[in-house]
Amino acid sequence: MRRWIALFLLLGLALAQNPIQMRLSLGDGVLSFGVGLETELRRNLMGGVYADLDPASPGLALGGRLLFKPDLGQYDPGLRGLRPYFGGGLGGTLTQEPSFGVVFAGGMEGLIDPWTGVFLEAEYLYGFLDAPKRWRFLLGVSFR
Repeated sequence: MRRWIALFLLLGLALAQNPIQMRLSLGDGVLSFGVGLETELRRNLMGGVYADLDPASPGLALGGRLLFKPDLGQYDPGLRGLRPYFGGGLGGTLTQEPSFGVVFAGGMEGLIDPWTGVFLEAEYLYGFLDAPKRWRFLLGVSFR
């Protein structure tokens, strides 16, 4: 199963022509790392998917979401390259206590140059039914 997931992720990375994210997250006392793929659907609206691997549990976090991500430079030229964002979608975790539900995310991305950005994000997974609710903070880099 894990080999298929790894193959799927590598294939997605090979075919991606949109921003690719390298992510490091901390949530519920667990450190994990992963990748994300984004695409611009409309101006300031991004759609994306992510997969984060937690080697300690072992576990996997998967999700898809829509983010409103404006560039503050369109309002004030001095803030060019700062992109606050918020949004949500569906996601889940495959651990000893699996969870699936609605994901809420918010954060800030700063562009270092036109092809590279650094982001800091907070994410909350509100699990359906009796599934556990989970939070995590992410630090990452986007490559365009």
